[in-house]
Amino acid sequence: MKTANGIPLLGYGTYPLTGAECRDGVAMALDLGLRHIDTAQLYDNEKDVGQAIAKSGVKRGDIYLVTKVARDNLGRRHFSHSLEDSLAKLDVDYVDLLLIHWPPEDEDFDSAIDSLCAAQSSGLARAIGVSNFTIPLMRRAAKRASLPLINNQVEFHPLLDQSRVREEAEKLGIVLSAYSPLGRGAVLKDPAVVEVSKRLGRPPSEIALRWIVQQGVVALPMTTKTENAKSNMRIFDFELSPADMAKLTQASKQNRRLISPTGWAPKWD
Repeated sequence: MKTANGIPLLGYGTYPLTGAECRDGVAMALDLGLRHIDTAQLYDNEKDVGQAIAKSGVKRGDIYLVTKVARDNLGRRHFSHSLEDSLAKLDVDYVDLLLIHWPPEDEDFDSAIDSLCAAQSSGLARAIGVSNFTIPLMRRAAKRASLPLINNQVEFHPLLDQSRVREEAEKLGIVLSAYSPLGRGAVLKDPAVVEVSKRLGRPPSEIALRWIVQQGVVALPMTTKTENAKSNMRIFDFELSPADMAKLTQASKQNRRLISPTGWAPKWD
């Protein structure tokens, strides 16, 4: 199932996997039928992802591949070279979606957006977007961009209220993707999630991921376990009632943000 912008609603997150663990994880995901793979320059695993894809036997055109340009590479001098390096590591001619990983320094902002658009114009990226952009930054980026920005990848789970960001993104034609959709495990212990899980007879992970995709947000869980990956794929077998959606949305008012690196993070909404 895909979003309005053509992004598969369920992907395979690869952070913090590297080496054989990453290769095995991507191979497992592809073998199970997942076709959306998410990586980044900062993850230091693009080569591992590329090797797993090449070995899988899955046609390149059947895989939705995402990578992200690191903040240190957003300057005009480094952007295109870093993208070429990413493509070489991934052993592909293009990525399906290229994102700016963290907001650029103010002086690099416009050139970074220009370089992102140039990557799509040149065919090195089929689509483009951003990551960790706040409402003001999304607006600024969308205004600067000469091509549509289709995605903003952000921390998104039932412990963090991102409703305003999602609503503004929708106005801009941007779909959100959820990294850390299970809050690094904290979501699985939340009372609201556990209550719905027990009542519906579904694992807490499925409840949380279903809440995400039912809002039209892409979910990017990471797992190295086959049974967990299979469970993640079962989120399209059921729907949450309006009451259960509201219960989890209320839980998100806790605003427990887990990822906010010093020096990179913007002033959050």
